[in-house]
This record gives sequence, C-alpha cells and structure tokens, in this order.
Amino acid sequence: TLSCSPREAVVSTQSTGMTDEVKPLTDMTTPKFGMKRKVNDSSLKISNPIKKAKFVDATDVGLSEFISLDFAPIFGHLKTRLEDFLVTEITEELNPVHLKSLSSVDLPTEAVKTPTSLPDEVKTQLESVLSKEITVADFPASLSKEERTMFHRGVAGYDSRLSSATVTESGSTLIRVKLKNEKDRRDYMFLKEARFLHFTLLKWNISTSDAILKLSQLLKLKPKNFSYAGLKDKRGITSQRISCKCMLAKRLAGMNKPFLEKNSDTSQELQYELNFLMGDFTYQKDDLKLGQMGGNSFSIILRDCEATTEENLAAIRSSLLSNGFINYFGLQRFGNCGNTHAVGRWILKRDYQSAVTTILTSSPAQKPDVRAAIEEYRESVDAERALAKIRYRNSIEGMVLSALARDAQDYKQALKTLHYKQQILYTHALQSCIWNKVVSRRIAKFGHQILAGDLVYTDDTQKTVRELTEEEVESRDISEIVLPLPGYDITLPGNQCSTMYTELLAEEGMMMEDFSGSTGKEFNTSGVYRNMVVKPLEFDCQVLRYSNEMEKLLETDLDRVTGRSFKPTNEGQRTALHLTFSLPKSCYATMLLREISRGRIE
Repeated sequence: TLSCSPREAVVSTQSTGMTDEVKPLTDMTTPKFGMKRKVNDSSLKISNPIKKAKFVDATDVGLSEFISLDFAPIFGHLKTRLEDFLVTEITEELNPVHLKSLSSVDLPTEAVKTPTSLPDEVKTQLESVLSKEITVADFPASLSKEERTMFHRGVAGYDSRLSSATVTESGSTLIRVKLKNEKDRRDYMFLKEARFLHFTLLKWNISTSDAILKLSQLLKLKPKNFSYAGLKDKRGITSQRISCKCMLAKRLAGMNKPFLEKNSDTSQELQYELNFLMGDFTYQKDDLKLGQMGGNSFSIILRDCEATTEENLAAIRSSLLSNGFINYFGLQRFGNCGNTHAVGRWILKRDYQSAVTTILTSSPAQKPDVRAAIEEYRESVDAERALAKIRYRNSIEGMVLSALARDAQDYKQALKTLHYKQQILYTHALQSCIWNKVVSRRIAKFGHQILAGDLVYTDDTQKTVRELTEEEVESRDISEIVLPLPGYDITLPGNQCSTMYTELLAEEGMMMEDFSGSTGKEFNTSGVYRNMVVKPLEFDCQVLRYSNEMEKLLETDLDRVTGRSFKPTNEGQRTALHLTFSLPKSCYATMLLREISRGRIE
C-alpha cells in the first residue's frame, strides 16, 4: 500500500495546474483507516481531451477526506472518448434501461368506458355520435348546476373521445355532445390511460436538462411537459427513461432520422454531431417522478493506468464492497462555473440581487455568446443590450436577462422566471456543500467510528430517523449512518455533529432558520437525509490492452441500435482499466473514482 500528499504525488508539466502525467511514489507508509489528512483535490486534475476544466476548488465544497487507504491508488485518464463513460439508469424493478428499438408505436385508441348513470336513451344518442351517424347530440339541460355537472361527468366517463358543453340556443339551455377534435383541445386524441408517452433517451455530450430544453424547442413545447427520474452526466453516453405529456411516438421517432442517415454506413465509425436518440416508446397513465428509479449502472474506462496488479485490484474491490466510499456530492452538483451553492446562499438569505449577480458572473466555462452577454450587462447594466448578444434566450442567463429587460429592479421575479426545478437546484447545491463539509469534519475527527446519537432510518421507507443508543453502536455498520442536509424539517444527530452544522452555517453567514424564511415560502427548503458512506451494489474491474491513445474500447447502445458490432482487440503496450459497478440513486460515480484514485481522477 502507499499514501502520499497531493504535492508529492503530482508531477506537473504546465503552469496551469493541470497535469499530463501522474506517477505514484513508493516508500510511503499508509495511514490508518479514517485518519485525518488534508487533501487539495484541485491540484490533482489530469488533462483530458474532452473534459472541460473545473472552476471550483474541491475543498471549497467539502471534498477533503477518504474512507480507506488500504490499497495503492489508481492513476489514469478519464473520458478520453465519449464511449469511455457509460451510464445506464436502473428502474425501480431493477432493470437496466438500454435502448433497444427506435420504432414508433401506435397510440391506443380503444376507449375505456366506465359505469355511468346515464339513461339508455342518452347512451343510444352517444353511440350515434361515436359512430359518426350524427355530428352532435343535444340534450335539455337541467336548471341545477349540480345536475349539469353530473351529466358532463357521465359523458366523459362513458367514452373519453366525447366532449360536452352547455350552450344556449334560441333561448333554450342545452348540453351539446360531440366528438373531440384538435380545435377543442391539443390532447384530443389521448385517452386518460395513455396520456403520457414514456421513452428511452440515449444521449451523449449533453446534460439531461439541456436535452429536455433542446427537445422543447424543437417540438415547441414547454420544458415542464417532460419528466424524468434523475439527471445524468453530460460527458459520456447515458440512457434513461423520460416521459412527455400528450406526445405522439411518431414525432419523436422521426427526429432520429438525421442521425441514422448520417451513420447508415456500418463500416464507418459513428459520427456524434447530434446529441440523442429516442426509442422504446410506451404510453402510460402517469408521468415519471423525480427519484422514481433504482439507481445507475456504470461502465467506465481509465486509460494509461498504473497500479493495476491483480493483488491491488483485488484490494480495491474488497475495500469498496466492505468499506464503501464517502457519499459526497460531486463537483457537478455545483455547476460548470462552480457557483450554484453561492447562488443558493443568497436566495435563502433573501438577497435576490446578489443571487442574480452571481448567476450573471462571467466564466471560461460558459459559451462565448453567454459570456459576452454577461460582460456587456456587468459593464452597462443594460439587460436589453446584453440580451441581444445571446443566441438562445431559453438558457438560464437568457431567461434572467429577459426578465431584467422587462423590469431592471425586480430581481426576485428574474429568479422566478426560471423553471422551479432550476430554482431548487441552487438551494440544494448549498445544502450539498454544507453536508459535504459536515461529513469531512466528522470523518477527520472520528474516522469510521460510530457514535451514540448518530442517526439511522427507522424503516425501509427511509422517511424517518432515530438516534442510536450506546448499546447499538457496536452492532451497526458505518454505511447505515445518515446525516441530514440542512433544512427547516430535520432532526440533527444527538452528538458533536450537531454543533458542526451550526459552525459551518455560521461560516456562510447563515442559521438553520434561513431555510424557512418568513419572506416568501417559495424558496423555503426542507431537509432530507443521506447515507454518509455508500457501498456499490456490485463492482468489478478488468485490465485491457490497447495501442492507440484514442482507440475505442467499449461497445455502446449506439453501436447496437445502428447495427454495428464491436470487440476490443485487447492488444498493445498501453494499459486501461474497465470498471463496472452499480450505485444507488443520488450517488456519484466520480466520488467512487475519487476514492480509488486518492483524488487524482475528478
């Protein structure tokens, strides 16, 4: 085994702080399990052909500790190719979500009739409308609103293809029934049992939220029409289930055509100009809910690896399955610019101007047009002039500037123009930052020791917690211990960890009461509980050999759905490591990689 400080472990060849080559040092002793150590992850980054530089210091968001040092760290290059990072969503039924078919499916048209109290003569008239023998059927309307309401409900329940309305004609009040049509409602053709189209989204080099935004623009829909169980990484190839309200499968299937035509020659490598494919369509009664998943499966390649002896790989596998890794929120939680937690702090302190100003901060991570617009705004304080420089106004910066162009002083409304899911990402980022820091302080002080007063879930629903007694400490595993994200509805541990929350919030100029401020409930933030340490559901690693730096090493769903077959040669002088593992939902693969690399791979 080996351990060393970050500065000793890194041979930097550039003044930028990025590293081209990282070599382990020998003759180092290994600290005991859970010992306190200071780690600056930001100095340990490896250069990467497709990965953007990070603009947040890992220690600023609490990433400083490791759970185990019982093996030599793995060194290598992550995400050299898109195919080097594959993420597959796992459903609640524990089935992996692989894209299998790009074919459209027909919309169910068989109406479901429910028992109604309509008279037989009324039903006869309704059947005539359904068979198109007549175009409308008129019925005398009762003077009682309650009776008219019951009649309308009876028509709707009799057949979902029918619509009814109360009309006045020649001084008489009638209830008119006819077949629904497109002019009546956009969702005229969708049955209640098939209101939502569910499909598999296979995407690459685009985040889930950006893919939804792009789909919304192409289909001329609002992003809120789409739902998903969780967000997936941008840098890699990922698959997940998505639902969309009142959408025909053939519309989405038709959007696959440009990609398939461009990649019709199966003897050629895939061209990745487009960002996603859609398939495996089904119609469902309900939409997907956030968190409605079982976890994620990962298939990852690390190139030019060292410390890949059988003994060391076995030690890594044993450590992860036995001890797990710290369940930190990864750097991607804090945005490309690394400032989402700062925005969340200002929102919860009800300083909306500072929150907007932080969002409109220029960063090299932004697209050139967005950066130019922000710089224009910060120089001129003219939102309209800044907005003219942005190509897509549906971006976060574009939406905020659009609101400021309408009212330059209403910063709260500028924030509220963002989709609700985006608003809560900011406050969740602050919660995540505080949680990371509490965990680091806890592990630095107590290692893997379980304490009386630690919190565990009361049952499998994972909704309520209780404190451990002195008698229970010895029989519990560290992976059972949960810590709360700060919020207005949480229970703090009954030990020294409680004080850590108060101290860390004070460092942010905050108190726990800020999460339930009195000036508007829309930004209030309840807390949830998160396991301090997580163990992968499974973990395996395999050494691969290759020759060319950019040689393809993994087969993907894209290969399969486009009719390509692929097998790595497993020959050459270079060494790669193929990692396959599954994690529960809300866990970060990058944090597992951080554990086995001592922070050299982020």
